Amino acid sequence: MIHLLLTTVDDVLDTGDRLLGRTGGVGASALVDAVDRAAAGTKRAEPDRRRTLAGRLALRLLSCAVQGRPLSEAPSLRIDRTCDRCGAPHGRPRLTDHSASTSSSGRLVIAAVAGDADSVGVDVEEYPKSLWDGFDDHALHPAERNTVPSGRDGLVSRVQTWTDKEALLKSAGVGLRSEPAGFRIAATPTRGTTTTGHHGWRPVAQSDDPGLTAIWTTTVNAGERAAASVAAARPIAIQTWTMRDRGPETVTSALLQLGATRGGCELVGRSLSLS
Repeated sequence: MIHLLLTTVDDVLDTGDRLLGRTGGVGASALVDAVDRAAAGTKRAEPDRRRTLAGRLALRLLSCAVQGRPLSEAPSLRIDRTCDRCGAPHGRPRLTDHSASTSSSGRLVIAAVAGDADSVGVDVEEYPKSLWDGFDDHALHPAERNTVPSGRDGLVSRVQTWTDKEALLKSAGVGLRSEPAGFRIAATPTRGTTTTGHHGWRPVAQSDDPGLTAIWTTTVNAGERAAASVAAARPIAIQTWTMRDRGPETVTSALLQLGATRGGCELVGRSLSLS
């Protein structure tokens, strides 16, 4: 099972504040660790700092909800981000016995947690007004370049292809060290791989790297303003979580319930509103 959370930067940070009864991002900062705060602090622009902090917090809150951990454990949850190439703490996140992935763009944040062997990867991209020169040569396989429509539909198609490939490369653990133009993902889902509320899974149809042919990807509905994708080592069911709505698949509700069943959580503010 892949546990998937697609939400907004504002909702994540506001949830952190509400859970601790704080304001101005103080609660959100208290629910991550020093490494996460440092990563956000290195960003020069305030929107980038907020987006980085929201991505880090979204993964911690989702991980606690999925693993049945109380909110009090969110800051101490061990998330290893050691880069395989240079050893700096900016690599893909790793949890004990779980794979994980995050991405953010504009106002959106996406996070996923799955079994370690499932090697989950995610990506989200808000649609820009235009794409940079050379995008097709960098991102599209030669067989894909002649099939892209023109105009706005072409931009949407290109960005969706990009998120598919970015999620797939994250799942494979190679990031953009492998050229996106060097492989092509099947255009149609494989029969029998569609899960409730999501498009079917598609395999890599052609690749210069044999290591990518074992990874699958599926499109996620991110609304009219963005494209999003999930990738994994096999077609697998996806459980979608929300941040603010009531219900069993709500991160906030799950954390509050964990606090109640474990005798309460000193970090949870009494004035929390789920509306």
